[in-house]
Amino acid sequence: MSRISVKPMPGAFGVEVEGVDLSRPLDAETERAVMDAFHGGRIMAIRGQKLVFDEFDRFTRRFGDQDAHFLDHLRLLGHPAILMLSNIFEDGKPVGVFEGAAFWHTDVAYRDPPNSATIVYALECPAGGCPTHFADMYAAYDDLPQAVKDRIDGLKVIHHYGNRDDMDEDSPQSAERLTAEQKKKVRNVVMPLVRTHHVTGRKALYGVAGSSFHIVDMPDDEALDLLDSLKEHALQPKYLTAYDYAAGDVVAWDTYATLHKATLQKPATKPEDRRVLWRVSVTGKPQIFRDGPQAT
Repeated sequence: MSRISVKPMPGAFGVEVEGVDLSRPLDAETERAVMDAFHGGRIMAIRGQKLVFDEFDRFTRRFGDQDAHFLDHLRLLGHPAILMLSNIFEDGKPVGVFEGAAFWHTDVAYRDPPNSATIVYALECPAGGCPTHFADMYAAYDDLPQAVKDRIDGLKVIHHYGNRDDMDEDSPQSAERLTAEQKKKVRNVVMPLVRTHHVTGRKALYGVAGSSFHIVDMPDDEALDLLDSLKEHALQPKYLTAYDYAAGDVVAWDTYATLHKATLQKPATKPEDRRVLWRVSVTGKPQIFRDGPQAT
């Protein structure tokens, strides 16, 4: 077993894990320690990695089943599960997601099954920084008055692709623009407003911002008021933290227990402005929890 250490990130939550070399397969004890740190922290960073494609790919598969992203035109060539995040343009077009995540959202809550974790590997990072902001949905739920919990437990929310606060395709704070073929594939899916985590068993607010547009059997004005009030509650400073990537960082976040948003950025014009991240989304439980005792 590798001797790893876990320390808290600055801010409301999140952890950094040290003593792990992801260029090598993890033994079972180390993998369990890493996954326990991930689920405890909701965000986990492992710094200073030097990974080739196959090594990053192997690590992401330990979190669950890789899910080919809906934005198929921005996937890494030859690997449908890796979505490019980048501010680099070629022939006037972005080579990855550029502005389409700069709003509070839950990754791919608009598909069934939804994503359970997102893992990124930072290859290039701008000198001026470009942090991702996170909100702790466990703490936000825990702090709700019991009367509110009683009201929302069991409610079902209708999600579809987009940002309910900004549906203008030309806005930098709308969801990534879809191709004509992708628009034909957009469907409504139903997700719980309060999700019980499949590993920890803890309850969290789920998808209260971004792709949530309606609540089943509730008038839209009442539903939007409720979703907006829960979003406002969840985005109080006491629930927030941010992480700014450095090249070589591997960062994972638990999409069942967080909201997040990217920072708006400018197109790279100099080498020191460039931002390139590989992003993989997964569904289901981490592999190590499928072989032993599991939480409900």
